[in-house]
Amino acid sequence: MHTFEPPRLAQVFYISRSLATPAEVEKILQGARHQNRQRGVTGSLVFTGGHFAQLLEGTTVALADTMAVVTADRRHQAVRRLVEGELAKRRFEGWSMAFTEAPGADDLIEQLLTQPEVSAARAGRLLGLMFKVPVF
Repeated sequence: MHTFEPPRLAQVFYISRSLATPAEVEKILQGARHQNRQRGVTGSLVFTGGHFAQLLEGTTVALADTMAVVTADRRHQAVRRLVEGELAKRRFEGWSMAFTEAPGADDLIEQLLTQPEVSAARAGRLLGLMFKVPVF
């Protein structure tokens, strides 16, 4: 007899350069909120003016689908995953896509994009600062 095992919950935290105009950022949000509800993805997007930082939560399949869309989107450049892995509990349960603007974070994100390696501790600190969530 097989028991049903629910899909595992996972997270992805990525950063990228933004090539989007302000009007396009609004379109990104509208599209993401719609697609995320359909996929069962929750999360939060930070826009700095020149960069995006996004924390996504969902099943591994839903996150893979979402990241494929992000990576192919011409409004994102140099997409870099800083954290990915299993998650015990959603942090953004009620948000298909929360949104915050953080114009002062451009230099920090650009530095992280250009470093050969980013330690898990540093990515975790950024995650905690940007999204006010407990570090893994």
